[in-house]
Amino acid sequence: MEGEERFGRFTTAFYNTIAWRLLKKLYKFSLNRLDGLSPSTIMDVGAGPGRFSIMVAKKFSNAKFYCVDPSKYMVDTEIKLFKKNNINATCVQGSSRDIPLNENFDLIITSLSYHHWLEKEKSLNYLSSLLNVNGSIFIFEFLKESYKSPFLFMYREHSLSINDAKNIHVKNCETMIDTDKNFIAVKIKRTI
Repeated sequence: MEGEERFGRFTTAFYNTIAWRLLKKLYKFSLNRLDGLSPSTIMDVGAGPGRFSIMVAKKFSNAKFYCVDPSKYMVDTEIKLFKKNNINATCVQGSSRDIPLNENFDLIITSLSYHHWLEKEKSLNYLSSLLNVNGSIFIFEFLKESYKSPFLFMYREHSLSINDAKNIHVKNCETMIDTDKNFIAVKIKRTI
C-alpha cells in the first residue's frame, strides 16, 4: 500500500479519541450531502477509526457497509467501534488502489483521505469501476481556500481546492462540486 498514509498505534488513538471531535462540522456537512440517496452497498475508503463511517451506517441502516483503510490499527479500531455500536460491517486493510473485496457499490465515500492518495486519478478510475451504474463516489475535504492563515497549516495540508476539484475527471462519470465556507464535497456519479 505504498503511497497511502498509514497511521500507527498512537496516531490511531489520537484520531479515535480527540481528532474526530474537532471534525463534527465536517461530518455534518458531509452527511447532509448524502440526503436523498438510498444505497444498498456502501464503502468508506480511508475510513480511519470509523467515526464518520458509523454515522453513515446509521443513516443508511439497511445498507451493507464496508470500511477500507491501509492502517491495521485503524481497521482494528473500526471493528471495535462497529461492534460497540451493534452495527454489522466488514472492515479490511486496503487502499484506494487495492480494495480486497468482491463487491460493487452504490456509494463510495472518502472523508479527509483523498489528499493522502499518491495516484489520485488512477485511484478514482479504479474506484469508479467498483460502482454500480448510477452509483456515486463522494470526496469530503476541508476547502483549501478557507485556510490561508499560517496558523491553520494543518487544515491546508488536509484540504482540496476548488480548482483541483474542477480538474477531477473520471471516465464514464459526471462530476459535481459543492462547497460551503469551510468544506468541499465532490460527487462523482457513474453514468454508464
